[in-house]
Amino acid sequence: MRKDFITPKLVDALDRCELSMRDSVFIPEATIDAFGCNIDEFPISKSSIQRIRTEKLKERAENIKIDFQNKVPDVVTLHYKLLPDLSARKSKEERFPILFHTDLKNNSLLFQDWINIQAKNRRRLFRRRS
Repeated sequence: MRKDFITPKLVDALDRCELSMRDSVFIPEATIDAFGCNIDEFPISKSSIQRIRTEKLKERAENIKIDFQNKVPDVVTLHYKLLPDLSARKSKEERFPILFHTDLKNNSLLFQDWINIQAKNRRRLFRRRS
């Protein structure tokens, strides 16, 4: 019987490292081998890793939709005034602030931090095109 060992945390780690589907096979394979387990008991192939990653990402997206169904911010504001970067003392970078206004809270997030949270391919949307 084959064991399902890919957890949402592992999917997040593989996505965070921006590994291709092909490269994603090598890490679990080497880990299973290092633990001395039989590799034949685990679904390690490019197609199975891709299928499992897709399923886990869909589950995560559904959970996020359910969690935020009633907690959607009332207003999201992007202010076009640049603010100095507060994370580095001598940095000359400036960042756009994003404000999330909800019923009782006012949560702010710097635009650059929001971009860093996103996947690298999504960051390309915000780069200047030359």
